[in-house]
Amino acid sequence: MRYRLTHAALQDIQDIVHEIRVSQHSPQNARLVVSRLKEEFRRLVTMPRLGHPREEIEDGAACVIHVRGVLVIYDLTLKPLTILRVVHAARDLKRIDIRT
Repeated sequence: MRYRLTHAALQDIQDIVHEIRVSQHSPQNARLVVSRLKEEFRRLVTMPRLGHPREEIEDGAACVIHVRGVLVIYDLTLKPLTILRVVHAARDLKRIDIRT
């Protein structure tokens, strides 16, 4: 059960956790989000076809799943499964470079 996070995905998660801690003043919620993301990453390893392509993303290998208000963008063709980005669900996916 292996997966890999890109540098951009790691930075995305750090930014999300920081925002939750600062705006909500809730370290507990930040830990919960990280826990749920890790759980979903592990689930994707065993069932990579859970996600679906999005027309806003022109990368044919990229799939997206929704996890607690964020979108996890991953490449199901890479081994290990690679998490490309983790972004707020309200973000415009056309403006995100998923292969940074």
